[in-house]
Amino acid sequence: MNEILLSKLIEQTKESICSFEHSQSTTYQYQMAWRTLTDYFFENHQNVFSVQLAQQFMNELKAKFDAGTMKKWRYKLYRVATRRLIEFYEQGYLTWNYQKHTLTTQICQPNYVLLQRDYLNSLKKEGKSNRTIQFDEIISRQLLAFLEQKGTNDIAEARINDVHLFILFISKRYKPSSMGTVFSALRSFFRFVESQELTTTCLINAIPSSWGRKTAIIPTITLAEERKLLDAVDRTTPLGKRNYAMLLLALRTGLRSIDIINLKLRDIHWNSNTIEILQEKTGSPLVLPLLADVGNAIADYILNGRPDSQNPYLFLRTRAPFRNLSGHSVCYGISSKIMKDAGIRQGQEDRKGFHCFRHSVAARLLSEETPLPVISSILGHRNKDSTKVYLSTDLDHLRVCALNLNGIEVSREEL
Repeated sequence: MNEILLSKLIEQTKESICSFEHSQSTTYQYQMAWRTLTDYFFENHQNVFSVQLAQQFMNELKAKFDAGTMKKWRYKLYRVATRRLIEFYEQGYLTWNYQKHTLTTQICQPNYVLLQRDYLNSLKKEGKSNRTIQFDEIISRQLLAFLEQKGTNDIAEARINDVHLFILFISKRYKPSSMGTVFSALRSFFRFVESQELTTTCLINAIPSSWGRKTAIIPTITLAEERKLLDAVDRTTPLGKRNYAMLLLALRTGLRSIDIINLKLRDIHWNSNTIEILQEKTGSPLVLPLLADVGNAIADYILNGRPDSQNPYLFLRTRAPFRNLSGHSVCYGISSKIMKDAGIRQGQEDRKGFHCFRHSVAARLLSEETPLPVISSILGHRNKDSTKVYLSTDLDHLRVCALNLNGIEVSREEL
């Protein structure tokens, strides 16, 4: 095989993949996986592509997945992205035979194309986030393609049973826990259709209120566990100073992991003692107080642990190249290691990511009788109802609500 730079191979493979007409999000995920592979090659002092080193990369991924330190979706993504590079390197082209469903997701009917275009424009005017618009585009396109394949070529002809059949079909592509998001996208589309008076059938009535989703137990960290976590970090090293500042940020502010690793130096306003960011998930601005212990930890990291770099991001890798951290797995790796060192949450089903720190902030605020709208604003929720899920963590106040059965006669037959 001829030698080729990894960066050049990635560019050629990317161009070949474009012919498969993947969504923008899929292309972005491939690029994310290739960045991680590029970092791996750099750490092994190699910039020329090597099948052997790529296989070694995948073997290490498998070890992380088997050890429970890497999520399944990320492992599968990185593995597939690496295999695509190997395939193109060995063959000079890619083959693709992933199509498992008979339904095409391309819309051919001109009126459906115009309908979806108008719908997406309305979402943009409403100020919906790019992530919401992207997901709603996928669901509405799949629905219209489904109707088109059934021979329903006008939304006015769609009936309740058509939506039922589509839901049964689409449920094979999504996990039960994700169907609530699918239903939300469908309701949004049908509300637009009704607002434009394109149908006389109330299609929203076909959407069930739930889809076999179990009520999740919200994981939280107790104050005793919090102390163990903080004590488990070695703050004498640059790595420890960085991880301690990140941990304290999560424990005190409830920031999402993606917002923590995306923090820039300019986001810390020392004069006003605030942290001001634009949230990655919602695209909404968020201003939080810079608490004294958090500020001290960040200052200690900047002055005594952060590499001397012009990189605008706050938290950087501790080894050259001093790039900013990327991906949720970074935060998961940090928190799971600290939990292991602290000897807490080591059960197989225990969640070990930064998000349980976010749950803990909400639970603590609830126990202090902080109003839900205030908690919602602190956590940066766009939908105020999103905060209600944390009500189940406030056991003391739930006990007050429990009813006493004294005075209620129950016969043996009823028992």
